[in-house]
Amino acid sequence: MEFRSVKRGDIEAVAPGARPVDLGGGANGTDAALVVAAKTGDARAFGELYERYRDAIYRFCLARTGTSHDAEDLTSDVFMKALQSIDRYQERGLPFAAFLYRIARNAAIDRSRTLKQPLSVDGLLQEPASKQNVELEAAFAVEKSILLAALGKLKSEHRDVIVMRFIEGYAAAEVAQFLGKTEGAIRTLQHRALERLRKEFDSAQSAAARKQRA
Repeated sequence: MEFRSVKRGDIEAVAPGARPVDLGGGANGTDAALVVAAKTGDARAFGELYERYRDAIYRFCLARTGTSHDAEDLTSDVFMKALQSIDRYQERGLPFAAFLYRIARNAAIDRSRTLKQPLSVDGLLQEPASKQNVELEAAFAVEKSILLAALGKLKSEHRDVIVMRFIEGYAAAEVAQFLGKTEGAIRTLQHRALERLRKEFDSAQSAAARKQRA
């Protein structure tokens, strides 16, 4: 996946002249160690955090914006805001991923107030690892198109939960932290989202079948 990134020059412009900090494991340091280093202005540390979370944040932004171009822009905005406000981040049981998702969610809400456009979430789902089976590939393409059409009709909070739970693979407790809700509320949202998604999927599937017969 390629998109415009937060460049090293952008990072260093915020904290010029800062020296790298020993992470006790280099690029494989924990999020907490990387955050501590990034707070001192270590561009390498923030760059590692960016590499860890850029794809997940991009997919979240894509589900919210509907186009790869807007998702790329929003992803860059999220990481620049994270960089500029990282001094205010304190873990206290809130993982760095939650910090990023909250920035992304707020940024997406702000953006949606000024941009109204049809939602297309193509790119959220990955194709089968093997493309040797032509029939399987063709079937996946059809089902993917129908599923994405259904997903695009969900409320934003329902899409958020579906993306985080079933595309990114986060546990309900983690999603609760990300969205600032209780775990029970997330499970309720998940149930409603799946019910709505099932109805939208069935409707889209029926429409696709009618189109094929026409």
